[in-house]
Amino acid sequence: MKKRYSKEILVPYLYITPFMISFIIFFLVPAAYSLVLSFHRYRGFGPMTFMGLRNYITLFTYSGFWLSLRNTFFYFFLHTIPTIFVAFVLAYMLQSKLMRGIQKYYKPVLFLPQVIPIVATALVWRIILSRDTGVINQIFGTSIDFLDEPSIQRWMAVVILIWRATGWYMVVFLAGLTTVSEELHDASLIDGASTFQHIIKVVLPIMKPIFLFTFIMNGIGSIKIFTEPTILFNIGAEFRPNVMTLMNVMLSNLNGANFGVASATGWFVFLLALLITFIWLRVLGKKEE
Repeated sequence: MKKRYSKEILVPYLYITPFMISFIIFFLVPAAYSLVLSFHRYRGFGPMTFMGLRNYITLFTYSGFWLSLRNTFFYFFLHTIPTIFVAFVLAYMLQSKLMRGIQKYYKPVLFLPQVIPIVATALVWRIILSRDTGVINQIFGTSIDFLDEPSIQRWMAVVILIWRATGWYMVVFLAGLTTVSEELHDASLIDGASTFQHIIKVVLPIMKPIFLFTFIMNGIGSIKIFTEPTILFNIGAEFRPNVMTLMNVMLSNLNGANFGVASATGWFVFLLALLITFIWLRVLGKKEE
């Protein structure tokens, strides 16, 4: 009996052993090594030189770092609320009785931007927003330089981020709306509640954990944003202060073999994502008394 009990305990751990081994080898070990590297100077060959906090001081005294941090927060703040709002509205509409029958047609269309590879998406938008041959300028007969005009560059990236992320969060909200029973909806209507009151008083409190999840995931993704602005504005190794992000700073240090500063940048991004997660947990994770 004891042997059988021990076997029942050990078997589940045997199933997760392959994942745990790969997680340790490909995540924990590299993460620990990068943390050590962030306190050293290392160019990929030769011995490492201990630098203490000088890599972090170098990072914080680099003017491009503060510009990239400003741009990263711009993308984060300007696209988070519109994305979550539009995604929830679409999900609520599709979940309604009038739209429920045609969900199978609209859901794939709205989710399509999430399926398309990010690089392909950014390249297509480069063609659409081109000044000389872009679709928008051709239709309206204008010559607006969406990709190089400093006053509107970042706004174009925000538009693409909203367009791409909305479908994903819509599906998340659709799953969350299944927790709101029809009985609650009917009861609120009998009590004389309007659709807006039903959403505010019934739907949102029930879906609070779903909103917490979406805000946290969106925050982490926003801090790590890289591909869209890099491809859209053809940043590469070029210094583009108006659009570059924290990940561009890390990449430029990697290209320059400044692996210590690059690791310090990576850990700053991690701590920033951790801070944003903590803030959302404090704001949305409070239990109502």
